[in-house]
Amino acid sequence: MAVIAFVTIPGLVIALVVFAVLDRVGLWAHRRFHLPWRRDEAGRPVSTAAVGELDAFFHGTHRHQQEQRRSSLMLRDDENDGAPPRTHVDLESGTVTVRRPPGTA
Repeated sequence: MAVIAFVTIPGLVIALVVFAVLDRVGLWAHRRFHLPWRRDEAGRPVSTAAVGELDAFFHGTHRHQQEQRRSSLMLRDDENDGAPPRTHVDLESGTVTVRRPPGTA
């Protein structure tokens, strides 16, 4: 009977809330007592990802937002992206250098 309760949407929501509470209690215990079987939290908590997936299930556009967020986390953001350097900001001296591209007047 318990398996059937978790297959329904209200049962799934209740299970996710219970899982989120357990995840938060485990994080608190890890910070307080340094539990050896828990890893340090580097990103979003597992409960946040689970609630985000439930939200994407009900709102189809949120799936696209989650995929965009995942892909932007994997991409590097370089200051010099292969183009010739035209601007340079020096915060210590308070100067900005902007060069025109060659061939423009």
